[in-house]
Amino acid sequence: MAEKAHVMKELNEKVSLTASKFWPPYYDAHQLKPKDLKELLPGLIPVLLSDMAYDESLLDEKEDESQPDIDQAHSGDLFNVGNLRARSVKFIGVLSDLYGDDILQTLMPLIEVKISKSDDETWKEREAAVFALGAIAEGCCKFFYTHLCEIVAILLPLLDDKYPLIRSISCWTLSQFGTYVFKEDDDLKNSELFEKALKGLLPKLLDTSNRVQKAACLALITIEEDAGENLVPHLSIILRHLMRALEMYQRQNLKFVYDGIRALADSVGIDLNEPNYLEILMPPLVSKLQQTSSSDKDVIHLLKCFTSLCEALEVGFAPFALSVFQISLDIIQQQQLAKVNHAFAGAEYDKRIIVSSLELVSGLAQGPGSGIKSMVSQSNLLDLLLKCCMDETPDVRETAFALMYDLVMVFPLYLQPRVPEFLVIASQQLSGNFTGENLGSANNACKAIGELAFEFGQEVSRIVTNVVSSLGLILQHGEALVVRSATTLLECNTIDLTVNSAITLGILAWIRPDLVPPHMEYSMKAWCKTLATLADDDITKEAAFSGLCEMVKANPSVGSSSVAYICLAFASWEEIRNEDLQTEFIRVLNGYKSMLGRNSWADCVSGLDPLVKERLARWYRM
Repeated sequence: MAEKAHVMKELNEKVSLTASKFWPPYYDAHQLKPKDLKELLPGLIPVLLSDMAYDESLLDEKEDESQPDIDQAHSGDLFNVGNLRARSVKFIGVLSDLYGDDILQTLMPLIEVKISKSDDETWKEREAAVFALGAIAEGCCKFFYTHLCEIVAILLPLLDDKYPLIRSISCWTLSQFGTYVFKEDDDLKNSELFEKALKGLLPKLLDTSNRVQKAACLALITIEEDAGENLVPHLSIILRHLMRALEMYQRQNLKFVYDGIRALADSVGIDLNEPNYLEILMPPLVSKLQQTSSSDKDVIHLLKCFTSLCEALEVGFAPFALSVFQISLDIIQQQQLAKVNHAFAGAEYDKRIIVSSLELVSGLAQGPGSGIKSMVSQSNLLDLLLKCCMDETPDVRETAFALMYDLVMVFPLYLQPRVPEFLVIASQQLSGNFTGENLGSANNACKAIGELAFEFGQEVSRIVTNVVSSLGLILQHGEALVVRSATTLLECNTIDLTVNSAITLGILAWIRPDLVPPHMEYSMKAWCKTLATLADDDITKEAAFSGLCEMVKANPSVGSSSVAYICLAFASWEEIRNEDLQTEFIRVLNGYKSMLGRNSWADCVSGLDPLVKERLARWYRM
């Protein structure tokens, strides 16, 4: 009989799982509150709630795909999960989005009954009810916002339930109400609720169950993101719990502590820069970084944590900067050796580790008071950076060129001995066919070339011809995307590259106006149209336009067929504070007016937009 019951249970599970595949096409076809489905809610919701109960096969400490991640309910991957529990909870979340408080009439009585039970036989029903409560938190916000005290009062005791799975799901569900509980306002009631919920959650970071530890950390991260500066009065207690977790956690959960510290730094920023907080936080973290292997995947989370702390603490990070910088370089070097021969290096290569290390060094370079000049002067950073800029992995190159750009901005003299090498390598990123994965490295290389050219002038002469030719092609390719709104990440990246190409081209034209014109025959219009998209407060806009003026003064014929677009670019300024630049604009326009003759000039200007004409008249007396 027992074997027969097991077979029947397994068969019912398969049937239910197959039946659940009906919902994705139904949901896609009826996203605007289908009336026929609303009529089915009283019968459908109890079935879904029942299907959310844990199966015996999921009751160990291993990960499973029904772990809370209801955010997926808002994406195209809604039903790309393999078990009935996960599909059921995600669909309840969708129903709450579609019908809001209308589903509560059926669901809340069931949740209340199941949560009120305390016997061991029904604990799985209790856990499923808590899970459902979290799944509908966002969709039923109107109801829950007025019942926050009752919701928190229900959840807090469940954080101490004897069953780890109930404790973990209660952590997650509490975090789903963070938008309301931790709302940024001066409401005393909410403030007291915030403190009560936070004090209930923090001890769960120190739970004996690995699953509860992880759930508590993830819940804290969500709360930190929601609460923002409201966390400041509670920093001491939060830090103490995170540091105790740092001491007691096994390896598999440490990354969640690092992410929790990172989210805290991102949320409170400079408020973390207090001597008592630094004393609690920094020595243990630096010790962890010193002890963590350069090939340990978790070092990525730790490096990202330090990057956020570097940004948040500003000058407060200075006492720890040298140690962190040296470790970062050691990790990069070990990873570069591992790429060639991991057996010799004693480490496994992982591009993400190099990227995270480079990002941390960038953070140190940008951080005020970090002493980056003295640190890099005594290091082998240049050699490591050159190798990373030549790496075949796009992500590594992208981050390396971003670091190069940061170093040019803060300490250009450090790069000067190797500027020719960097320029050649950077210029190579701008040639060839661009794909989505290469856009980032090309964009950062383009920005770095512009800054190197701005700083070192004549050093760029040897690469101007190749770079200008490449920038012209980029401008022509990106023109269609610049003139319309970006709708995809690829378009956004292409637009960034196009805009930075226009700026870098302007800087090169300013330095060597004699070398640029021969390559602008087919790119002049696209260049001017892209320059016209720059905002007045863009600090590079003046340099780019100065280059345009220098180029057409050196060779007026290069812009003779694009005068209307030059007018468009000049008229893109809402206000010109630089009188010398304004004078240059007038000189250029008068030059073309004289070159074209009165009739041709009139024809050229007549087709311009009225706003362009108005600005030409106001700013340049045209």
